[in-house]
Amino acid sequence: MITFTDGQLTLIPGFVVLIPAAILAARIWRRDAGGRADHARTLMELLALAHVSAVIALTIFPIPIAGQEFYRLTRGMTEDNLVPFGTISWQLTHLRLNTIFQLVGNMVVLGPLGVYGPALWPALRDWRRFLLVAIAFGVGIELTQLAGSVLEGFTYRVTDVDDAIMNATGAMVGFAAWPWIAAEYRHRTEPVEPVARRPAS
Repeated sequence: MITFTDGQLTLIPGFVVLIPAAILAARIWRRDAGGRADHARTLMELLALAHVSAVIALTIFPIPIAGQEFYRLTRGMTEDNLVPFGTISWQLTHLRLNTIFQLVGNMVVLGPLGVYGPALWPALRDWRRFLLVAIAFGVGIELTQLAGSVLEGFTYRVTDVDDAIMNATGAMVGFAAWPWIAAEYRHRTEPVEPVARRPAS
């Protein structure tokens, strides 16, 4: 098994997610190469696969599999933030490079969902439905991190409701940009019809 250590912990790295992702990507690509799929949909499916794989690798991995005892005794379950806009307001009043990076990073996390979501599932082209899905994604990430900390017995990933808020905000920004992206793609890929010539008089 591929592992690495960090302090007292032995961890499984996030790049293991690439293994199932590569298998799925090969199947999607093979289907498109066989002429059984729309190229635009294939592109969106590959984007969705890459995005979901990256989110899993960055928000859930690395996963501790040994050495937790030290942190259970020294760190325990620290306090998470369940107050909406508590962290965001603090970050905005203490703007530094790292706080800006955190704010922007949390928005970027679900930004691609706003592009491939409505492209793959027409029901998500309604902004209200999409907003519910974006919120569910963001909350799901935080709940998964909380569950991981509970199972490990110490706060390995801090649960913050503001992360979910910023995740959903980033997804809505992507959703707002999706019509322009779709129109630009159609404009570049649609064949240009030849102009009919008038018969010579």
